[in-house]
Amino acid sequence: MLKEALERMGLSEAESSIYLFLNENPRKRLEEIAESLKLKESEVEGALSSLYSKGLVVKVEEGLYDVVQPSRALENLLQLKLKLMEAEVVELRRQASMLREALESKYWESRYGIREELILDPLESLTAMEVRTVKMIMDANSEIMIFTASFEWLPKVKDVLLDSARRGVKVRVLMRVSDEASKARAMELLKGGVHVKNVVEKWYPVRGTIVDRSKLLFLIWATERKTSYYKPHYTENPGLIKVFLDAFEKRWERAVDVA
Repeated sequence: MLKEALERMGLSEAESSIYLFLNENPRKRLEEIAESLKLKESEVEGALSSLYSKGLVVKVEEGLYDVVQPSRALENLLQLKLKLMEAEVVELRRQASMLREALESKYWESRYGIREELILDPLESLTAMEVRTVKMIMDANSEIMIFTASFEWLPKVKDVLLDSARRGVKVRVLMRVSDEASKARAMELLKGGVHVKNVVEKWYPVRGTIVDRSKLLFLIWATERKTSYYKPHYTENPGLIKVFLDAFEKRWERAVDVA
């Protein structure tokens, strides 16, 4: 019963037998263990090495092996098992996510003729969004529209944004100029040939970039403090982009010049 329980905890048959043997017969040599359990010495050597790496046995002196105290050994084994299970869960989640994307797209396309990937492409993080934003700006041919709060992330896109303005791309930025830091960012953009306006809203829950009126990247903040957000998305869907374009133009009309 003890042997089967140890095997359920992740030990091999040989490892379980050796641990139980040493627990009752301490300080034994490899050869003695092999002879007592009727195992090959090479098999015992491999099992002892594995038990040692798992924190279940120790070498008490040259050539002699003993078990780690069972309470500590079992805790070591439990922690190892939990780590392996966590890794399995991560892999299962990855597989489930991959399956969801594949199955969902087929589900919607076969029933309604809708290809989900042509509507919204989710991004995993703010970092991924910033990398995608830089690429979009670099690829811009005629126009860039950015809507943001105080544009604290300007340093991450400033070089490519100003370069776009220099090569003739029309760049417009809607932002909230509410303190000296945000004003300094706005003035730097203005000096670089970017059109900047100060929004009238105290808070707007959406941040994003529209390029050439055909590519949109956006994020929706869940709270005004910007402590949580919904996953960023990229789209080239004309309908969705039209909604954001109309909202941008209306906000641009209401916004005021940066003083």
